[in-house]
Amino acid sequence: MRKIRIVSFFLAAMISLQLAAKTPGNLSDKSYTDKKFYFATWGDPGAGTEEVKQAWMAKLARAGITDILPGGGVDQLKDLIRIGTPLGVRVHAWHWMMNVGGTKECQDNPDWYSVNALGQSCRDYHPYVGYYSFLSPFSPGAREYVKKGVKEIAKIKGLASVHFDYIRYVDVVLGADLQKKYKLNGKPLVQNQVFPEFDFDYHPLARKEFKEKFGMDPMDLPDKEENPAWKQFRMDKITSLVEECIQICHEEGTMASAAVFPFPELAREYVRQDWSHWNLDLFFPMAYKGDHQGNMGWVGFATKQGIREMKKGQLLFTGVAVGDYGDNMADFEEAIKQAHDNGAIGITFFHANALNDKHLAIIKKYDQLYNKK
Repeated sequence: MRKIRIVSFFLAAMISLQLAAKTPGNLSDKSYTDKKFYFATWGDPGAGTEEVKQAWMAKLARAGITDILPGGGVDQLKDLIRIGTPLGVRVHAWHWMMNVGGTKECQDNPDWYSVNALGQSCRDYHPYVGYYSFLSPFSPGAREYVKKGVKEIAKIKGLASVHFDYIRYVDVVLGADLQKKYKLNGKPLVQNQVFPEFDFDYHPLARKEFKEKFGMDPMDLPDKEENPAWKQFRMDKITSLVEECIQICHEEGTMASAAVFPFPELAREYVRQDWSHWNLDLFFPMAYKGDHQGNMGWVGFATKQGIREMKKGQLLFTGVAVGDYGDNMADFEEAIKQAHDNGAIGITFFHANALNDKHLAIIKKYDQLYNKK
């Protein structure tokens, strides 16, 4: 058994090194040269009138926000690009990748879904919340579905990037404070171990591929919850899909970006997301201190860890949740300073409609401070 584990780990590591050897497209080098530090936000104005959208975006632009990451369909994105361009605001398409909710096309293809260690399909079993319906990167049909969605958006003229969200597996572990919101088998959720309900992806094709490569069905691994080769094998499958989607974006002349977990080591452990090996142009790690019982040092720490593992030419926007700071504007300012001082190119806020006039005044203050001519 020990021999199998050593060989498995070695081969998986070789695959990971091959993926890491590629270099990013560096499209970000051309787009982020006019300022030293940028301000961005997830969110959109909703289905308002043209005047409402213009007023919403102009208010953000006056505060110094240069990048927005809205959801919505193609028409909404085109509208926001048209409005934002004269204001100097870039629009990134916030796009859900592996988590597809109740999408009918996916529901009609049950073999597309990720499977947990109990054999439960994410089509029918929704861990944590009802909208968790994750596809499997081992399913060819699911991969094509994801790439088709990226290509449709990447074709939009004037788009800054296709912004990948939920490009990962189901959370193996939730942040400490998030665990308090959920139960498992009627009892408070305490994730002091890997529970099979949340351990994905045991898709039949994943098991088959792993067995062909390593000689053992991962279900038969005595330490399958923690086996390093099995972990890396699954992460590399997500990475390969990311690389294909990046290529699609670059072929259409747009950048590729992603919302990722706070820093690489946590991302690998919590959601099997190996983002430091991705050749993205922009990373937006979600350094939400409120999810992880973090103090103000959490934001700077997460930023620094991400910067440390990135490749030359890649840029990082530290993501913070506005709600984590409440009315404490001093801490909100400190979050901006922590991102800046630890090497981020910018900071992004979740979400736009949580930013009040006090927040915007602080953003404007630091935009002027950091971007003096």
